[in-house]
Amino acid sequence: MNIKIAFLIIILSLFLIITLQNTEVSTFKIFFWQVDMSHIVFMYLSILIGFVAGFVIAKFTGGKAGSVSDKGEKEKIE
Repeated sequence: MNIKIAFLIIILSLFLIITLQNTEVSTFKIFFWQVDMSHIVFMYLSILIGFVAGFVIAKFTGGKAGSVSDKGEKEKIE
């Protein structure tokens, strides 16, 4: 079995287990709002918001992975 396929099966199995175990509905109170949703929807929504916020912050600040080392290499060249 290919290592990529085995890794994909493990990740999908964990995803399925987490999804099936977090189906109960809870009430979330955020400031003046009250929202009823399942735990899994709230978890995935939180992850999505975190990724979008990280992308937007990196886009507006011009941040890149390894940008500190890139500056050092440019200074050495000049």
